[in-house]
Amino acid sequence: MKKIFSNKYLLLFSRLILGVIFIVASIDKIALPELFALNVQAYKILPISLVNIIALIIPWMELICGIFLISGVFVRSSSVILSGLLVVFIILIFSALLRGLKIDCGCFGSANTPVSWMRIIEDFGLLLLGFHIFYFFEQAPTKRIIEHS
Repeated sequence: MKKIFSNKYLLLFSRLILGVIFIVASIDKIALPELFALNVQAYKILPISLVNIIALIIPWMELICGIFLISGVFVRSSSVILSGLLVVFIILIFSALLRGLKIDCGCFGSANTPVSWMRIIEDFGLLLLGFHIFYFFEQAPTKRIIEHS
């Protein structure tokens, strides 16, 4: 089973899917930070003083980690960061559903994507891709420099 999950083409596929989705998700949020800040505020979780900074930082993290995944740089670190974001997103959407909030999830910026159980399922699928990348991606071996006395 490990041989299947550690297949370089399957890992590349996982990296491309997760990377592209987060890059696409970040574009509108970066272009329209005020709209994303309104989406963040709609969850009624963060104090208003943190909403703007979160709305500015999260999209750039998504973009940079997505680019890293696709380019093969800092792959495991990027998968951890994106997986962490996905866990937070799942909790926030779940919380909004439990509280009966009829809000846009903010997943894709200006796209109308209301919170729903389907969003949670989609985020779990993406989280599985993040775990797959983290556990089975092996960094290129590094050369060790040994100093002789």
